[in-house]
Amino acid sequence: MSVVNVTMAELHEKLAKCIAGERVLIEQEGNRFSGRIQHVGVMGVKVIPETVIKNSTGDPGDMDGVTVPYDDIWELEVKGVVYSRLGE
Repeated sequence: MSVVNVTMAELHEKLAKCIAGERVLIEQEGNRFSGRIQHVGVMGVKVIPETVIKNSTGDPGDMDGVTVPYDDIWELEVKGVVYSRLGE
């Protein structure tokens, strides 16, 4: 797996092209957690935290994600490449 450092603008551009399932690293209020993209929208990305996925006992599609602003996303993993936002 390779890591590519990108600017916030470059990360937003890559996120806009995502479909569902890609892994992201999110930081909110000093807490970091990983999740899977459920939907990319204009104002943010709807993600399902991986802890919710691991503890799920329902059918696929039964999980509701949470919408996080683009600025809260620090990493995006696509096809074995991790795009990591530079500390700005």
